[in-house]
Amino acid sequence: MSVVTVGNFDGVHLGHKALLRRVVEKAHELGTTSVVLTFDRNTKTVLNGNDVFCLTAREERDALLREEGIDHIHVIPFDASFSAMTVSVFLDYLRTTYGCTDLFGGTDFRFGHGGKGLLLDGGIHRGIRQHTVDLKTDFVKISSSSIRCALQDGLVERANTWLGYPYSVSGIVEEGRHLGRTMGFPTINVTPEKFKILPKDGVYVTSTVIDGKVYSSMTNVGLRPTVGQDTVRNTETHLLSGGGYLYGSFVTVRFHSRLRDEKRFSDLGSLMQQLRNDREEAFLRHRERSLL
Repeated sequence: MSVVTVGNFDGVHLGHKALLRRVVEKAHELGTTSVVLTFDRNTKTVLNGNDVFCLTAREERDALLREEGIDHIHVIPFDASFSAMTVSVFLDYLRTTYGCTDLFGGTDFRFGHGGKGLLLDGGIHRGIRQHTVDLKTDFVKISSSSIRCALQDGLVERANTWLGYPYSVSGIVEEGRHLGRTMGFPTINVTPEKFKILPKDGVYVTSTVIDGKVYSSMTNVGLRPTVGQDTVRNTETHLLSGGGYLYGSFVTVRFHSRLRDEKRFSDLGSLMQQLRNDREEAFLRHRERSLL
């Protein structure tokens, strides 16, 4: 026997967490296990035929799911064959494969081929009780797509509110051309995971996690138009203090607020003055955050 919920769970945002709490509570009530069925890729990649940039890489998503107390996470290969299951076949699959007695989803959760299945709260179909959870908070429906849109607009504070934690990107520190160091602003360069969303190009107040220690920082996202010849967007992070030799280290950059747009400066002197201004403002914002 198990209590099951199904979905992409990209970001594991506050709406997801409300749903997961209900799943865990029901499993405890019934004395059984809680199960999340999720997929090896975003389902829209198969259904719409194009790649989808995501809020969380697979390992990151699964770790967030485990933090919510879920007993078992099953990652299913999502392909055309799986998506072709009818509503009845899909429910039979849940019951026979996972012992599902109770299925939870959002009020707009669709399942089965063509999205023809819709949960009816309190209903029973193919021996499975159905439960729906309203994914709204403060009267706003939270969705992964709305969070992706907020990030693409540079609205990281809004995205963080809906996620319930700071949005982040992770990767290995790569050696660059040392231009930042020559200007007095040494940086760590990280190319995030493939298909991981980057916020809108610009400069952000961030914090950077290195070997479990958190450093105050500021980060440029984009192509570095004044000094760079980049064709691929990346992140370039300046630690406001400390750090040491970091090439080859795995780091996580957490985004807190936006300072300004990325722009091209007429000369390096103008850029350096702007960076000094950015650093001063970043210090102030970090100090405000620590006092909250």
